[in-house]
Amino acid sequence: MLALSTSWKSAKTTDARALLQSLERLPISGIELEYRISEATFQQMRKPLAKSRLKVVSVHNFFPKPAIPPGARASGDFSLLSSLDKHERRRAVRWTQKTIEHAAGLGAQAVVLHCGRVEMERELSELYHFFKSDQIYSRAAQTFIKKKLKQRDTNKGKFFESLLYSLDALCRQAEKHNVLLGLENRFHYDELPTLNDFELIFAELDGAPLGYWHDTGHAHVNEQLTLVPAGSLLRNYADKLIGVHLHDAIGLEDHLAPGTGEIDFHGLKSYLKSGTLKVIELKPQVAESDVIQGIHFIQEILFI
Repeated sequence: MLALSTSWKSAKTTDARALLQSLERLPISGIELEYRISEATFQQMRKPLAKSRLKVVSVHNFFPKPAIPPGARASGDFSLLSSLDKHERRRAVRWTQKTIEHAAGLGAQAVVLHCGRVEMERELSELYHFFKSDQIYSRAAQTFIKKKLKQRDTNKGKFFESLLYSLDALCRQAEKHNVLLGLENRFHYDELPTLNDFELIFAELDGAPLGYWHDTGHAHVNEQLTLVPAGSLLRNYADKLIGVHLHDAIGLEDHLAPGTGEIDFHGLKSYLKSGTLKVIELKPQVAESDVIQGIHFIQEILFI
């Protein structure tokens, strides 16, 4: 089964029927609901979704969009599971527990989680300058990267402990509702989990209903920036793989239609099992014609 995330349309409309109809006319079998969908839109969507041919395979935290200040951007990071502020962390856990309940009620198999970040000076513009000026392998760039990763790892301890505490509570909720938690690899180097963190989490919460959720675009960007070795995430965690976000990337721009960028999706196939959830996740700017071509591209590679 191939699914599409509502991320492609949910930022453009609050009309539940229009949103669902735009997905139903595509050659897919399932959808992933995500954090841009408001409570009101979700309530409008319930009845037509129950009658739809599309199956909800996964839900991306936080869902539906929590009540946030006017003008604030909906995000899977709006409250952090890794926060040292106990009020923020508890709020993130509470919202995630609601997401798990909704996922179970919709018959979804998994909830995709953003797991927070380490507080540090990011300096992302300097990192991106090295890449865009073709200096990412220069001594200056590699020295800068080593410095930032060391800062992250030095500061990580308490944030990682907070994340483990949150995940422990969420795993109990997920087990109760027979839902899997997918821990997504992230885009920025200060975000959790890092390459080695997944192993620590899986060891600490051995037997819990959680696993690895691989995002192809995030992995590609991290590899381009030399933050992780090429292919290392899937090589290390294929045995824990629950699902994948499928999208293409060119340089540092991701969430493009598969087949329009630089990612080798043929190399992905050997890591996927029949039960691995496969979700195309696109940004709203992708044209419908490119979405359809991207769906056919993935179907030809991963389903034949």
